[in-house]
Amino acid sequence: MKLTLVQGDCLKYLPKIPDESIDLVVTSPPYNLGIDYGICKDKLPWDEYYSWCESWLREIYRILKRDGRLCLNHYFSCGDSSFRTAPLMELYNVTKRIGFKHHSLAIWWDQTLCKLTAWGSWCNARAPYINAPLEGILIMYKKIWRKLNSGKSTINKKSFIMGTTGIWKIQPETHNLTKSCFPIELPKLCIELLSYENDLVLDPFLGSGTTMLACLQTNRNCIGIEIEPKYVEICKKRLNWGSTLGDVEFKYEVVS
Repeated sequence: MKLTLVQGDCLKYLPKIPDESIDLVVTSPPYNLGIDYGICKDKLPWDEYYSWCESWLREIYRILKRDGRLCLNHYFSCGDSSFRTAPLMELYNVTKRIGFKHHSLAIWWDQTLCKLTAWGSWCNARAPYINAPLEGILIMYKKIWRKLNSGKSTINKKSFIMGTTGIWKIQPETHNLTKSCFPIELPKLCIELLSYENDLVLDPFLGSGTTMLACLQTNRNCIGIEIEPKYVEICKKRLNWGSTLGDVEFKYEVVS
């Protein structure tokens, strides 16, 4: 197993990855909601944000194998009182424009948002605030949905049934490793549902290393890219970076 941790901008590193070499991409990009991630400026005009997303999604399309898959986590609806948008709908349109094919949309219920009490105009039709306590995982593929080669699956019966229903009941992450950290069960389900052992998984927005840790636990190779140095250090600690872990090969790169 090979784990490659890259510190830097994904738009600078993705062009280095060979065409049609990635089996699966699992990622959750910055939400563009003004979260302080550090280097990343998480508050662009929404048209610029979607244009930026298209830039790295085009690279992902290039490097995915013909039967490669993409799991893209984002909100169904978000924004503030002045402007709201539907990221998953917009990103669906972006992926279709690039050439991705659509397979499904899984729903992840973020129970932490159910406690929100921003009702807008209380019991009044003037301006009610409609909260959507849900995130979604947009599941796309490049050319062919059916895997071209056989391999070893590792998913158990319970996870397979939940994964294929499309409603993923996963508790949110309670350890604030980053400003916006998804639970390991989320990428682990994507990885085991949609890839084989020894496949190559990519996360261009690695954060605290959750996707890479899920790959380590499920015997997948992984490339993880993260621009924020403090998150890279968290990732190294979580993975016990460089230690002797059986046949794991660790590789660390910095892209300036």
